[in-house]
Amino acid sequence: MMETPHKGIYECPVIANDEVARGIFLMQLHAPAIAAVVQPGQFVNLQTQAQPVEQLTPLLRRPFSVCQVERSQGRIAVLWKAIGLGTRLLTRHRPGTVLSVIGPLGRGFELPQQEARIALVAGGLGIAPMPILAAALQQRGLSFTALIGCRMAAELWGQEELQRLGGTVALATDDGSAGHHGFVTGLLQDWLQQPAAGAARQVYACGPMPMLAAVAELCRAADLTAQVAVETIMGCGFGVCMGCNLEPAQGVQQLGRYLLACLDGPVFESDQIRYGAGH
Repeated sequence: MMETPHKGIYECPVIANDEVARGIFLMQLHAPAIAAVVQPGQFVNLQTQAQPVEQLTPLLRRPFSVCQVERSQGRIAVLWKAIGLGTRLLTRHRPGTVLSVIGPLGRGFELPQQEARIALVAGGLGIAPMPILAAALQQRGLSFTALIGCRMAAELWGQEELQRLGGTVALATDDGSAGHHGFVTGLLQDWLQQPAAGAARQVYACGPMPMLAAVAELCRAADLTAQVAVETIMGCGFGVCMGCNLEPAQGVQQLGRYLLACLDGPVFESDQIRYGAGH
């Protein structure tokens, strides 16, 4: 998986902060040092308040996948849903507010080295790393299919963005209000059953653990290994707090340690980790 050694702590002004779907926000930040080197699948750790550190509540930063990058403008964008104190605080920041940002962090996606049949699979906020990945694929002249799932049409974001980057997009919603009525893994199952005409296949996925477990199982049955970006709670984002551990597929005793989403991931081969009970 891709990583970069150029991480640092930066003071980054907010450029824009907009609600782009129900309860879902896209924040653009002026972060030229990060924008210059960030790779698809990497993340940043944001301080949610702009005040001095000793006044901060909550103290811990929040990790967010880098969603978009404009390298020439020095901009990055992150996507989140307002569901807790930290993310609700982030919704209040207007352009000009300066936030402390650590990044880029973690290991990102490996891009195909040759022509391949490619699927991007996003569940819920798992759409976050897909636009930057899609842009990288487009720059390499690679076409892709994007399979986007969420609870309902009102929470849908990313369809137009991925279409602008050349993707063929299919939707799934839990309540049937847009696209396929059901989980996005149903769309992946159909995609995997389509003839590939000998072309290599590559699946990139991000979303909740049960979805990633289903992606891994479907790909295993198709004799394919996906790249999955995990969403998990993190403290520091660089391996000190050990709060984002994952059980390796071969077991902790065999590997000798837990995997850390912040250092070893957040992108893993789909057969590299255990996804919870029964997986």
